[in-house]
Amino acid sequence: MAGNGPRPFGSRGPDRGRGLEHALHGQRLVLLPERALFWREKKMLVVADAHFGKAQLFRERGVPVPQGTTAADLQRLSRLLVDLAPEILLVLGDLTHGPIDNPNIYERLVAPWRATHKHVAMALVSGNHDRRGGPPPASFGFEWVGAVRHEAPFVFTHQPQSPAAGYNLAGHLHPAVAMRGRGGLAATLPCFCFGPQKALLPAFGSFTGCQTIRPGAEDQVFVIADEAVIAPAVKAGR
Repeated sequence: MAGNGPRPFGSRGPDRGRGLEHALHGQRLVLLPERALFWREKKMLVVADAHFGKAQLFRERGVPVPQGTTAADLQRLSRLLVDLAPEILLVLGDLTHGPIDNPNIYERLVAPWRATHKHVAMALVSGNHDRRGGPPPASFGFEWVGAVRHEAPFVFTHQPQSPAAGYNLAGHLHPAVAMRGRGGLAATLPCFCFGPQKALLPAFGSFTGCQTIRPGAEDQVFVIADEAVIAPAVKAGR
């Protein structure tokens, strides 16, 4: 895996500067604490596993979960779109969680958000929840690009793969690592994980949960903690 050591990144926004720039195969990838990745050369913002509408779907099925998670996630995404000014937003699968019985509330939330960012091209690599629920609502204005998008030197998918050519960037697993510190302190934190052939992005959605992974000896793990992206100062649990 080609790359130099990560370095702090700052952009135009007043609250930026917390991300890390990670060099990979001659490209500069900015790892952001908002659980997103910005590919500088392509001016591409990449997120995975937003699962928009999940909380509403749970409430429609009788599960009492808090309201407002999708609205908050859209606001977080809006801040990134304004601060970083990408030309394209690429979602690596599971844009939505599933079909919603009452889409009117959802549409009223999404339509003005998309209109605000109508100058940004948006594309979706299909994930398992997208295939189950069908194409995204028309109000999202997303291009459905199928299961794979090739943008050399990268191959974008939802589920991690080992492509014959190219380096894979994927989501699906909602990766997190169990951190161990002195005095028995422990925490499970979302992360980016870069291996020799592929990388995992953290889940963007705030109502998604995480899956603890076990990084390999050659993997580089960048943890999201205290609104910053850091190379871990303590070892990940093996």
